[in-house]
Amino acid sequence: EAVLLTLGKKLLGFDIKNPRPLTEKLQITIEREPDFLKQVTLDNDSEIILHLEFQRNDEYDMVYRMAEYKAIVQRKYKIPVRQYVIYLGTDTPQMPTKLPKEEQITGFNLTNIHDIPVNQVLDSDIPEEIVLSILTEYPKTDAEQVISRIIHKLREVASSDAEFKRSIQQLVTLSRIRKLEKEIEKQIEAMPITYNIETDYLYNRGIERGIEQEKATVIKKALIKKKLTVAEIADLADVSIDFVLSIQSELK
Repeated sequence: EAVLLTLGKKLLGFDIKNPRPLTEKLQITIEREPDFLKQVTLDNDSEIILHLEFQRNDEYDMVYRMAEYKAIVQRKYKIPVRQYVIYLGTDTPQMPTKLPKEEQITGFNLTNIHDIPVNQVLDSDIPEEIVLSILTEYPKTDAEQVISRIIHKLREVASSDAEFKRSIQQLVTLSRIRKLEKEIEKQIEAMPITYNIETDYLYNRGIERGIEQEKATVIKKALIKKKLTVAEIADLADVSIDFVLSIQSELK
């Protein structure tokens, strides 16, 4: 978030000001079932989902409920949905039947960060923007050079060692998306900087590798002895069955 929000203007086309979290998580459950929801065949033999709601009260928010139903049903069945509200009251209903134009669900904007030229971001003086350049457009053969430029630029604009290290951590995280963490690791290890080794990503990764190697050794011995099932070995070593199977495949 810290990285992406700084790129609002370049990435989304507008400035992002004062972002605030929503007070509730977006985990919505439908309070009630639709009144009538069936797949039907039309005269031209096309298939649709027909959704009917029978409404006694003139509810202003009915349009939002119908939109919610439609989004869920259409996502599940991926065929057109036709909706009708059958009003059962005696007065003339005033409820809106369409969402305001700016609230209508017509699709979404698609932004491909890989279409942004690397220099457009790398020329920035904002650390979060510089870090994001690892995901932009450049030839794979230039990855080593680009990483070197990113690291040097981060060092140049950093106001403190703490800020530089934080930016490097962000860079390492994003590099996994492009599978460049090994190249990042190689260049970081060659840098003349001091890390708090106990919180450093590479240090922790080394520990994880060491533990994984120890587990692999135990698993290999167990597989060779053939006294335990794959599931029992996985449980003993506290790893997934797939991990045990991968080692078994290597042994074969």
